[in-house]
Amino acid sequence: MGVHANVNVYSSIYTFAQNVTFFSDNLCNSLREVIRENGLSPEKLMQDWPIIENGIQTWLYSHHLHTITVEFFKPGASTVSARWDFPVGYVGLGVNDDMWPDKAYLRQLIAKSSRPTTDCTYRILLCKLPNAPYVDGFIDSPFLGTGQLAARQAGTIISAGQLSASATYWR
Repeated sequence: MGVHANVNVYSSIYTFAQNVTFFSDNLCNSLREVIRENGLSPEKLMQDWPIIENGIQTWLYSHHLHTITVEFFKPGASTVSARWDFPVGYVGLGVNDDMWPDKAYLRQLIAKSSRPTTDCTYRILLCKLPNAPYVDGFIDSPFLGTGQLAARQAGTIISAGQLSASATYWR
């Protein structure tokens, strides 16, 4: 009986590791799509991705990652021109091998969202719960103001077993 318990634990840990990798990879693709479709180059995202991915994966494993946010803003501004939030869920849809990104739905949401002007830049914020483990390369930073923009909550765009991400765009 002890052997089966170890196999189940190993299987569970291995499955969660697969889910974290799938989730992280598809989150990168979704962020890149949002940035590119808003007329900006995702080059900065791709250059910073190893650090961002380390934070995402560390805080997913510890269950401290709450939301990934993309803020589009003019340099020096105190409010955003556009914003996207990707809240993270840890209960998933109840099926361990149910892993998918909904790219078509994300594109529909992008078409409805506010567009930043071409003189904007962007930043990625990882919002974590209290007592999250320290991850090198991250500092506390407040959100920029949202001004007159209002949040529009949408459905799930990524499912990876127990993990999921929905989308909220501001317009």
